[in-house]
Amino acid sequence: MTTELVRPRVQPARGLSRSGSFWFIGGIYALFLMASTAPSPMYSLYQQRWGFTNTVLTEVFASYSVAILLALLLCGSLSDHIGRRPVLVGALVLEIAAVLVLALAPGVGWLFAGRVLQGLATGAATSAISGALLDFQRPGSNRGSLVNGVAAALGMAGGSLLAGVLVQFLPGPTLTTFLLLAAGFAVAIPVVLAMPEPVAQLSPLREALRPRRPIVPAGQGGRFALMSTMVLASWTVGGMFMSLAPSVVKGMVHSYPSLISGLPVAVLAGLGGLTQLVLSRWAATRAVRVGAVLMIAALTGVAAAELDASPVVFFLAAAVLGVGWGLMFMGAFRMLTGLAAPHQRAGTAAMIYVVAYLSATVPSVALGYLSTLTDLRTATLAFTAAAAVFAATAALSTARR
Repeated sequence: MTTELVRPRVQPARGLSRSGSFWFIGGIYALFLMASTAPSPMYSLYQQRWGFTNTVLTEVFASYSVAILLALLLCGSLSDHIGRRPVLVGALVLEIAAVLVLALAPGVGWLFAGRVLQGLATGAATSAISGALLDFQRPGSNRGSLVNGVAAALGMAGGSLLAGVLVQFLPGPTLTTFLLLAAGFAVAIPVVLAMPEPVAQLSPLREALRPRRPIVPAGQGGRFALMSTMVLASWTVGGMFMSLAPSVVKGMVHSYPSLISGLPVAVLAGLGGLTQLVLSRWAATRAVRVGAVLMIAALTGVAAAELDASPVVFFLAAAVLGVGWGLMFMGAFRMLTGLAAPHQRAGTAAMIYVVAYLSATVPSVALGYLSTLTDLRTATLAFTAAAAVFAATAALSTARR
């Protein structure tokens, strides 16, 4: 039987309106990203408890990113073929299993296992959520791309900050944090089932269940590759802040160590999300160019803070970096998803996140090894130099058609 392409259509609502589904999907994405950064302020606690190095720490972070990449590569456009709802429900169930493994982890091996399960769930959900946001947005609107970026940023900020507060002030913080997340994912399942399904089945069942790879929109390979430098610039910074920044700032501030460990990600991602909300009407090209300038200036500040061991300078630089990061990713996501036809939305979003998580994983693992071979200061200075080069390259890419 041959595959017959059918234009996506929205089926009659089953409880939630299209508008309600749009905002709920954004909330689910924020919850997934909260879970992704929740372990960040716990890493130092795990290091003290189980005695592993910075290299192992970045490998734990990398295991999550590699699992996301695997999920995106295997089923990046699956929801374009079998629907958004089935993929989202499966991802939610897997995420619940992941956070329960992390909640009960007795050793570093379980930490790896929980992060791998979490990465698989987040990867499966990411492209389906991105596609659904574009499906449910109003015609002619860029709101889907905006909510995608804002939900991701605020989710990462909220997860890191909430976990930092719980770890610092509550007994049994690792258990409490992950049980709260599991409850949130469980509540989301029946609401997903009440959503309208915006995708018609494009293939017979056997064909649709084959793994679906991420895609580059037909005829847009050169433009996609050029614009991907913007994703590289923003997610290199995100990867470093989620893996090594908590250790960097703990070396500067010795009070409330767990709370302080959660602040770098919260500042970076929180201001990145707010920036996208406030400046959502900016043209994508303008956002990337201004974002690049701010990122380069802020990375210089991060390097200076490390050399002087100044937490004030570090957090001021992190705040500026967050604004630049938010602008860079907002512009990049809007430009890249604009290349996709309706039936390619999830697959194209998956490819964007393949580039994103590679950009976050490879530099952070390299920095982890470098910090073990030399020291954390050397690794931080190397990171700031490399990330500044990436930001400059992204800005230059907007000058070419």
